[in-house]
Amino acid sequence: MERTVNLYLRGMEFGEPQVHEEMVLFPIGSKLDPGPDYITLSEALEQGTLVVSEVGRGGSVPELKATNQGKKPILLLDGEELRGAKQNRVLNTTILVAPGTSVVIPVSCVEAQRWHGPTLRMERSDHVLAYKMRQKKMEQVHRNLEENRSFKADQDEIWNDINLLAYKLEVESPTGAMSDIYEGRARDLEEYLQAFSLVEGQKGLLVFIGGKPVGLEFISRESALRHLFQKLLKSYVLEAVSLKYDKMMKAEKKGQKKDRTRVEPALDRALAFVEAAASCQEKRYPSIGMGYSCRYLGDEVVGAALEVDGSILHLAFFAMENGSRSQKKNGPDENFPQLRIRRGYLFEED
Repeated sequence: MERTVNLYLRGMEFGEPQVHEEMVLFPIGSKLDPGPDYITLSEALEQGTLVVSEVGRGGSVPELKATNQGKKPILLLDGEELRGAKQNRVLNTTILVAPGTSVVIPVSCVEAQRWHGPTLRMERSDHVLAYKMRQKKMEQVHRNLEENRSFKADQDEIWNDINLLAYKLEVESPTGAMSDIYEGRARDLEEYLQAFSLVEGQKGLLVFIGGKPVGLEFISRESALRHLFQKLLKSYVLEAVSLKYDKMMKAEKKGQKKDRTRVEPALDRALAFVEAAASCQEKRYPSIGMGYSCRYLGDEVVGAALEVDGSILHLAFFAMENGSRSQKKNGPDENFPQLRIRRGYLFEED
């Protein structure tokens, strides 16, 4: 019997590609069962049916408490940011929180130099962890689940990657916050965001950057993707902008003109990426909330999916450069000094 995730992967319908500079987006549709009805994190926070807070007055960096006070399940997306409380965090895995329940959710900090705030409650954010960081974090969680059944990520590496991206994009942040990078480059991002749009029936996207497929996202409900589209899109656009800056700097050093070569969409490579995802071995773990967290790790891709009652509510697969990071040496960028990271404050009591 074919795995549920493969039915969803191979049942995807690709729409006409949208192109801007070196970024290509293939809209994805699907006629498969969307599973149980649910609302998104942002909707629930706006409606006041979800409360996310520190686990206690002292707080715990890798944990938050989520309480669903509404009548529908709430989808919290892997990499989705929550702002406020003692520091900003992102989800380490996708979770569906059942109505009338509370769960402790695994998170990572994306604001290294703050551990205080006027309230213990978190607020909505318009950001998702930048896609390359999501890829790394997903592999870290995969390996931690294999070793100790933990949805934990490498906190130091996340801080280091945020510092590196801020350095590349020339953004200063008093607290080392990921959100400051998005806001500092808002004007650059807007040009891309205006070039890509949702189409009728869209439930996902497959993104190419620099001619290569880098990420696949699928949300089972069209209404949910409408609330998540801009967040997910920005996480890829930030990488496209970073690549653009890198090329401009290299061209300036060599005295060359900016490369204006248009990247052509490649449906065959999109389909090959889907097949690479479908060929990964699957490992299943009970989710923090409803359903099962399904994890995938191949030679070229890493992925995760949330399966509930036989339906895939969310899946994400990311390309890994030169295979698994655990099998390659750090490049010069990955040894970037952690200039703005302090750790002592993290475990101080108020």
